[in-house]
Amino acid sequence: MITLRPMEATMTDYQLMQDWFAEPELQEFVCCDEENEGIVPLERIAEKYGSRVKAQKDVFPFFILSDSRPIGFIQYYMQDEYTIGLDMWIGIRAERNKGYGTDALRQMVDYIHTRHPRVKTLFIDPEVENKRAVRCYEKAGFIHTGIYTDAEGDICYMMKITY
Repeated sequence: MITLRPMEATMTDYQLMQDWFAEPELQEFVCCDEENEGIVPLERIAEKYGSRVKAQKDVFPFFILSDSRPIGFIQYYMQDEYTIGLDMWIGIRAERNKGYGTDALRQMVDYIHTRHPRVKTLFIDPEVENKRAVRCYEKAGFIHTGIYTDAEGDICYMMKITY
C-alpha cells in the first residue's frame, strides 16, 4: 500500500535522499542543485531539505512509502496563492514501473486540494525524454499544456491539473 509522510529533519531521512541522489538512473533527471556531482554531501542535503521541513511555508517535502518503507520523494511548492508546482521520483530502482508514482501523485493532488482549497492549478514539468515520468503524470490526470526549455537547457513538458 502506498502512503505519504512528511519528510523529517533527521539524518535517516537525509541519508535516504543522499542514496537516491547517487542512483545513476535518477541522476539523469534529478539533482540536488548541481549536475553530475556524484555523492551529494549530507550537510548540503540537510541544509536544503532541513530548512523546508522546519519552515513548512513555501515548500512541503514528503516521502512516498510502500508498506511503511520509504521508496520515493514528492514535494509541492507554492508558486503563488492559486498555483502549486510538484516534483517527485521513485528512488529505489526495483520499485519503479509498479504504479506507485501514480498512486502517490493522486494522493498528493487530493491532499493539496483539501489543504489549499483556493488553489486552481497544479503543475509538474518533466523533461521530454523522461517517458516514465510523463506517463505517470498523465495517468494521475495531468494534461500537457506546452513545451519549454528550462534554465539548464532541458526541454520539458508543462503538465497541469486545473480545478
